[in-house]
Amino acid sequence: MTDQFLTPVSDELRQFAAELDLFAIGSNIDFDNAVDENSIVIIGVYKNNNKSAEAAVDQFRRQFYTLKMGNWQLKVRDLGDLLPGATAEDTYFAFLKIQQELLKKKCTLIIIGDDPVLAYWQFRAFDSVTHQVNLTCVDNRFRLGNDSEELSEFNYLSKIITTDPHSLFDYTHLGHQTYFVAQEELDLMEELNFEVKRLGILTEKIQEAEPELRNSDMVMMNLESLQHSDFQSTARQSPNGFSAREICSLARYAGINNKVRSFGVYNFEAKNILPDNLLLAEIIWYFIEGKNHSAGDIVFENEKSYETFRVQMAEQELVFYRVIMSDQWWLELGNEEALPSVQHIIPCSSEDYQNSLKGKIPHRWWKAYKKLF
Repeated sequence: MTDQFLTPVSDELRQFAAELDLFAIGSNIDFDNAVDENSIVIIGVYKNNNKSAEAAVDQFRRQFYTLKMGNWQLKVRDLGDLLPGATAEDTYFAFLKIQQELLKKKCTLIIIGDDPVLAYWQFRAFDSVTHQVNLTCVDNRFRLGNDSEELSEFNYLSKIITTDPHSLFDYTHLGHQTYFVAQEELDLMEELNFEVKRLGILTEKIQEAEPELRNSDMVMMNLESLQHSDFQSTARQSPNGFSAREICSLARYAGINNKVRSFGVYNFEAKNILPDNLLLAEIIWYFIEGKNHSAGDIVFENEKSYETFRVQMAEQELVFYRVIMSDQWWLELGNEEALPSVQHIIPCSSEDYQNSLKGKIPHRWWKAYKKLF
């Protein structure tokens, strides 16, 4: 079905890729639609009928193809672009069908698009494969506009929350800038028990984003969250935001999560600025690098694969695990009175463990406890 809706990568670009050295991504990437299971698949999507957008993604592709392969085992395919249909509804329908087909083949999707509203349909594609979705958004704003209005870039999160089927299980928002967010929106996020981390907290210690991304099925990255000095190819720019290094770190953290099935990068506006095209290529490279080095499923029955640390607090004992191979930390969340037969283990960081030694119960523990009990 994919070839029914997609325009393949041009012969000119394929020739360009074929002429690159053997270590370049372009010499190793596939372009055919015969997608194998567990492949990493790249598609471009344009909601707006803008030929310059297509040309801009081709410029991104040139930069991406020239990057060198990492120690990758997963096959990477570039299926080309989904161009706009006669109506927006036609575009959404085709986008949905393509994703559903690829998700059913257990592929990991990388989506590059112009309009962030496509994130709603990126989320809805999971309706065909699961009833619960953990979603993380990297964005400088919340998208909690009036859900009774037509779907737009300002209300797609409200639509995800309120539209049936209600499959959103957990939501994390990374990088909001406080002056773009109303207090009422922050209060709503707290009421819904969603996890939010503002820009300033993350730029002080970007590795604190890794545990937040570790359980995500879908990650959406809005390029407006980058600072203007590092990236200008967006519709709306801001003097503050993530740096180029920080956004690449977030992309890698998204990839090393073994659960992630869909990575969307939106608000890419056609400006043909070479450093911007190269940064977008590096964002995708880091996601693929992370995906090829994900720790896989953690089996806590195998005691040789992890270390256990017990911290006695005033009212209870906290149990931490450090997975030796990946150096990832986990925190056991238990309530024997409420759920005696259930053991919940949540992602955390080494800083959570260090804080617990000082007598502080980690914020992540409280958030998860409220959610589950």
